[in-house]
Amino acid sequence: MTRVSTNDEFTDYLTLVDIHAGNVLPEKKSFLDRALFWIRNHLLVLIVVALPTGLATVYYGAIASDQYLSETRFVVRSPNRNAAGLLSGFLQSTGFVRAQDDSYVVMEFIESRAAAGDMAEHGGLREILSRPEADFLTRFPAPWGKPTGEALYQHYLDFVTIETDSGGGVTTLRVRAFRPEDAQTLAQALLDRAEMLINRLNDRARQDAVRFARIEVADSEKRLRDLQKSLTDFRNKVAMVDPSKQSASMFEMIAKLSDDVAQNKAQLASLIEQTPQSPQIQSMRSTIDAKEQQIIEERARIVGDDASMAPLIAEYEQLLLQRELGMRMLESSATSLENAKLEAQRQQLYLERIVNPNRPDYAMYPKRIKSILMIFALCFAVFWIARFFRNQIYDHSET
Repeated sequence: MTRVSTNDEFTDYLTLVDIHAGNVLPEKKSFLDRALFWIRNHLLVLIVVALPTGLATVYYGAIASDQYLSETRFVVRSPNRNAAGLLSGFLQSTGFVRAQDDSYVVMEFIESRAAAGDMAEHGGLREILSRPEADFLTRFPAPWGKPTGEALYQHYLDFVTIETDSGGGVTTLRVRAFRPEDAQTLAQALLDRAEMLINRLNDRARQDAVRFARIEVADSEKRLRDLQKSLTDFRNKVAMVDPSKQSASMFEMIAKLSDDVAQNKAQLASLIEQTPQSPQIQSMRSTIDAKEQQIIEERARIVGDDASMAPLIAEYEQLLLQRELGMRMLESSATSLENAKLEAQRQQLYLERIVNPNRPDYAMYPKRIKSILMIFALCFAVFWIARFFRNQIYDHSET
């Protein structure tokens, strides 16, 4: 009988244990475990791509409300400006050109809080944006917001867009609403307010032009009255109506006296030659001397010191010149006033409608498939960026 050693028995036991362990099948995992394992491995793509895209699909596919678009086009034109562009050339050929700066004024007004407030007060903007057809995300007020004026204005900007073509000057206004008639009504109301704005600009321009012209006329009349008063005061001071005419009569007297002196001198020379002892010779000499003295005095009254007629004539002519200039300024101001009145009768700016607001019969918004695809593309791009950074972090941590 052969005896087995203790070491050989232990070795055989270990061999049997290994064989048994190798024949044991691995435990089969449940479906829930496999699902959780797959979710853990794909958690990033589920959160970044699948969840937002799924929510967008549910919202745009079953929740988002239809929105109807009403569109109108117009141009602001003026008869007093230079034109550029094809449409402007056409308008210029008809006597009018586009006023692009004023088109931007209309744009700023429609996009302003004043327009939103006016629509809320007179156009039923709150009711239009709060229709029961609207979904909870696009209805006013938003679930997380309050029905304030600022919130209404921000909501208004989401439904109203306006843009101007810088090349042709055509302005396009687009209005969205949850009902076709609401979109058309709101677009029509905004267009009417734009026309009222243009009319106010015209009225203001007319009133300013006429007012400034009347002020200029009043200033010219006052200036002319002051000049006329200065002329009257001068006449009262010198006790003469017209120093120029007075000096003219004095010149005529000097001329007459000079003729008399010359005639008397001729007579005196003839008398001395014929009758040297005549008693009339001395009398004639006295007469000549008196007339010559009178001529000297009359000339001194016309020209000489400050009391002579020459300074008075210069001052008088200066007053006459100022009055003439004042009269011409008054005539020019009166002409400007008449022109301003005539210009005020013409409308300087026109809002010409090219396309009236239409009533849509098909919901143009939201762009459901396009919106879902855009959200998917955006989320997919974010996923790849996040995955790239995650891999970079893992690679650096392993090194």
